[in-house]
Amino acid sequence: MIKAKEQSQLIVNQTKLNSRHSDLLANQTELNNEYLQPQLILNYNHVNHEKTFYKSTQLEPQPVKIKDSNLTIDEKRLLYISRLKAAKLFEEMGNYPWNLQSNSAYDRCDEPCISVIITLYNYSEYISECLESVAQTDLANIPGGIEVLVIDDCSTDNSANLVAEYLQQSQLPICLVSKWFNTGLADARNVGLRLSRSPYVFILDADNWIYPNCLPVLYETIKYSRHAAVYGEIQKFDNQTRQEINRISCYDWDVHKLVKQPYIDAMALFDKNILLKLGGYSTELIEYGWFGWDDYDLWLKIAQSNYSCKLVPTVLSHYRVHSESMIHTTNKYALNIAKYFCHKFNKLAKKYHSSDMWFGFPKSEIYLELNLSPQQNQTNFILQELQYAYAQIAAMESSKFWKMRNQWLKVKKILGLAK
Repeated sequence: MIKAKEQSQLIVNQTKLNSRHSDLLANQTELNNEYLQPQLILNYNHVNHEKTFYKSTQLEPQPVKIKDSNLTIDEKRLLYISRLKAAKLFEEMGNYPWNLQSNSAYDRCDEPCISVIITLYNYSEYISECLESVAQTDLANIPGGIEVLVIDDCSTDNSANLVAEYLQQSQLPICLVSKWFNTGLADARNVGLRLSRSPYVFILDADNWIYPNCLPVLYETIKYSRHAAVYGEIQKFDNQTRQEINRISCYDWDVHKLVKQPYIDAMALFDKNILLKLGGYSTELIEYGWFGWDDYDLWLKIAQSNYSCKLVPTVLSHYRVHSESMIHTTNKYALNIAKYFCHKFNKLAKKYHSSDMWFGFPKSEIYLELNLSPQQNQTNFILQELQYAYAQIAAMESSKFWKMRNQWLKVKKILGLAK
């Protein structure tokens, strides 16, 4: 068993880390208020959503931005965690941290059958093709039609402007959701789930596209079933050559196969109420690694809650493979995420304890040593978390935000403004 002293030290350091996250957020807000003097302009864009009205608030000028190119990957992770806390804080204060812009077709579409949630971040090169593919959807057998929610996660290119121009000219019901904080894929999708007005949601990334029969085929499969989700085969293609590579999401729902490794992509049609019941997409994964595991985590949550899913064995969409894909960074943290999944999805791991692989890795790698028992692994996991807490604190103290905070406190002291 792990020593009580080490457990106590872990709690102390985690508390210290949370406190410093709060200091970063408070300091950034103070800097904005003192130097940028932003004006809070309230625009009441009401969106009827299950008897809830959303208030859109626009902050001008934009908050301080730091170029991610100057930061290490761990500093970027810390900033994502801080921005998630900032967004949550705004909501707790009664202000939703996004702006809404919709077209007349969206305003007239009161009860759509399917919400297509498109997450967007710096994909100006691909977003038009994605939207156009959705616009070509065969709506004959979809009662109530569809709506499109484009969730822009603070793009720094022309992506959001292209969507704004497209929706004004389109007969497709579209709402552009411009988030205030760049909080990552999982949180962006959760915003889409909250704003969705449909019983079903289809998840789509802005660099991919679907066939006209994609949504009607999936809807026909799920509408009279109790499945949490239905998915079709996906054709991967090379962005440069446009040549087909291979297919993914092409195997039937199999929980044992899912526990061994991920094999189903995000592009699927979900029962929205089930997703909300499961808590939506998990945002805590950034604390254990990088983005890219959100989809796998969701499928595992569905499996652990004993819901079923179904494959439609035909190609319904295309997946673009290009250098900007986040999977290149995701793989760096794969083992750490797998270890976390062993605890989060302990019920599944126990059920398939005889499996040679768990969550994409041989069990020998997850247990660190071939002869390491699960009890010993639990002790090692806690010790690793303790070391990780130390590393986070060290990274935060060396970050630009932390240095900026210290400089600002010195200035306040000199000017006699310190409280």
